[in-house]
Amino acid sequence: MAEIFGNPTTWVAVALAIFIALVFKPAKKAILSALDSKIDEIKNQVEEAAKLRDEAQALLAEYERKQQQATQHAEEMIDAARKEAEDFKVRSESELNANLERQRKMALERIALAEEKALQEVRAAAADLAIAATEKLVAEKVAGVDGDKLVDKAIADLGGKLH
Repeated sequence: MAEIFGNPTTWVAVALAIFIALVFKPAKKAILSALDSKIDEIKNQVEEAAKLRDEAQALLAEYERKQQQATQHAEEMIDAARKEAEDFKVRSESELNANLERQRKMALERIALAEEKALQEVRAAAADLAIAATEKLVAEKVAGVDGDKLVDKAIADLGGKLH
């Protein structure tokens, strides 16, 4: 055993063991506290990441809801525009039909007025012709002062009877 205690390697090993034992106790606390702080830091980062993930999911849900509402609003606007266009079409067709009917009636009235005017002109021409023919016949058949009086009286009566 004296050889073990006399050997310098043994004493170096013992000194190293004592040194490690003495250094390990304070270093252990520092190492453990560094590890604990690193664990706490990692926990905080994980909690922050979870919190950010939850916020992101909430924002995503909110934006999806807003997108759905915007889509629904757009569909409602399209439906309203279609209905308005259909109403406009019906109203326009109705107005067009009313205008066409009014123009047709006005054209028929103009035709009727033109027919009436033509008929009056024909009657007037026929009356004038009849008067002229009567005057000519009476003038040929009736002569003298009595004839002139009779012709004047017939002409005056004829104009009142025709109109």
